[in-house]
Amino acid sequence: MLKIKSYYNNYIKDISIVFLLLLPLTICNAITIFVGHALNMADLSVAANKFFYLSNLLIGIYPITLCIMTSYYISTKHAMNAMVVVPYSLILFTAVSIPNGLVAANTGLPNNPFIALLSAVISALCCVYFRLHPLDPSHLDFVKRLYKQATHFFGFLLLTLMLEKLTEIVIYLSLGANKFIALNPLTFIGGLAYQFILGLLGAIGINGHNFLFRAKQQLFESTQLNLSAWQAGDASLNILSQGFYDAFLSMGGSGNTISLLLCILLFSKDRRHITLALTAIPLVIFNINELLLFGLPIIFNPILIVPFVFVPLVSFIVVYSAMSLGIVNHVDTIVDWMTPPLLSGYVATQDSVGGVILQLVVIIIGIMIYRPFYLNYAGRSLQDNSDMLRQSELDSSTISTFMGDVNQMMGSYVSKYEISRRINKMLCGGEFVMYYQPQVNMRNPSQLSFEALVRYKDKTGKLMPPVFIDDFYQLGAIKQLDKMVINLVLQDMKTLPLSHGCKVSVNVSAESIADPAILRFILERMRFYNVDAANLEVEITEEAIITNNEHITKNIDVLQASGITVAIDDFGSGYASFPHLLKFNFDKVKLDRSLLINTQNERERNLYLLLANISEVTGCELVAEGIETEQEKQFVEQCGIDICQGYYFSKPMPLVEAQVWANSKVQQQED
Repeated sequence: MLKIKSYYNNYIKDISIVFLLLLPLTICNAITIFVGHALNMADLSVAANKFFYLSNLLIGIYPITLCIMTSYYISTKHAMNAMVVVPYSLILFTAVSIPNGLVAANTGLPNNPFIALLSAVISALCCVYFRLHPLDPSHLDFVKRLYKQATHFFGFLLLTLMLEKLTEIVIYLSLGANKFIALNPLTFIGGLAYQFILGLLGAIGINGHNFLFRAKQQLFESTQLNLSAWQAGDASLNILSQGFYDAFLSMGGSGNTISLLLCILLFSKDRRHITLALTAIPLVIFNINELLLFGLPIIFNPILIVPFVFVPLVSFIVVYSAMSLGIVNHVDTIVDWMTPPLLSGYVATQDSVGGVILQLVVIIIGIMIYRPFYLNYAGRSLQDNSDMLRQSELDSSTISTFMGDVNQMMGSYVSKYEISRRINKMLCGGEFVMYYQPQVNMRNPSQLSFEALVRYKDKTGKLMPPVFIDDFYQLGAIKQLDKMVINLVLQDMKTLPLSHGCKVSVNVSAESIADPAILRFILERMRFYNVDAANLEVEITEEAIITNNEHITKNIDVLQASGITVAIDDFGSGYASFPHLLKFNFDKVKLDRSLLINTQNERERNLYLLLANISEVTGCELVAEGIETEQEKQFVEQCGIDICQGYYFSKPMPLVEAQVWANSKVQQQED
């Protein structure tokens, strides 16, 4: 039950976010329609037509915008690159709409919001579950990704063709239904069915009058014929007509939402809803309900859909009964749909106050029906808002959260573009070189050991700090950097006194050590450069043991079985702990300098002393990193750690200086 509730809450939130982001578009459309009608009433038809053109344009781009925003939102929520998903959704939307005639007559653009929504959801799910990524020529596996994406796209095209055919079948069936419904709005049962379908379609964002165009056209033509015959004295007025539906079943907009507006103002305790209702009053007066429709929202809201659909049905029965009993005059005109409620009732019923009173009754009944549903929804909304406020002020606004994610994502794209430019510039000019920092064994100073550290020299020979390593991480190219570093180190090792036991450690990222391909690369390069496994050590960071990936464990075992020692670097700088450490069989643990900085304090000294006993539990060697002063050296010795590394002994040095250092140690051994 809790899982269902969670899906429900996410469902409402996600749909409301998308439609709220499109709310400015719908409000602009409502305003242009209002201004157009106002200009028409002022006999300024040329200017009015300009605004009606703008309205048609806004209506035309709405479904496409809905498709883009929905696919963008879903992909962002699932940490998927929206630049991959959006083109897919537009292709599907266009491919399904155009062959089936689901396009606007005046613009030729796809015009069905429901198809737009489905296209976005289906496309996003296809890309999310098959995890496509943007193509980047700078990646070494660009060709592999290109073929993968081409295969995926071909499969997506086949799915598109299937959906296009399915839509064609659904439309064919709906056309048959239209033929049946076209006669029904003029009868009691048919009118209820017609209004019910209009309400259901409107509740999911489909313009029901467009969908049931034949029924609407038949209703309008029959009304005109009946009015002409009545005025000529040849027939009596029908109860059901175009004016009947417009004047009494769309007060405040579809769903008789003027009742919902008044319900909010009378009973709501939610300040956001009250503000929304007050803002909507000028539009609802003229039967424009987009602000409520998308602002609450009513669309795709399982709770508010119920009264939205059934209030007009109850209104239909009440109004039909009043007119059939002769309590209120029949409607004798087709009232302009933007005529305000009460005034429309007066005009529609032959300038009768009875029409006004009937509209008031219908509005009050609508308030009573909307009230329990709205209060239920508002209660849920208030609870959700309360929960979000407790989490953080930022999370209280889903729009702010989403827009923050969008801004962050767009910033990330720009950042990655800049990173790609920097790395391409580095690869095209200058060179990557290895520097070597000795690891000194204070009990056996003649022991030779270095840590290899990558550096970059630009075209002028200026040495750059290793900040570029983070660039490779962010670009997803750290594996390529690792392979380049391994190759450089093994190439340099040929010039070091390996026969005298010199060992070089090389840093490998957690991402690389989890990839079985890195093992094949290391072993192949060692054979190529004729480097013995006993002379090589692989260092990995804490991230690897926290991840606890099966492949990492397996690959560490394979490295050790081949004779390569494995060390964990920077231990204590992150979140790794003894239990994490015990899961792996490391040969060496390097204690991070951050543990040593504050050892003048008793608590930090005791912690370092505790960590110095790791070797007794794990059986691995310990290395104290970051030794910079005589006091730090003495403290580390007191802790029983023999191997040290840091600026106190030597800074990282280029290969030539490392060769001199190593040869001096060899000379000491021989002397």
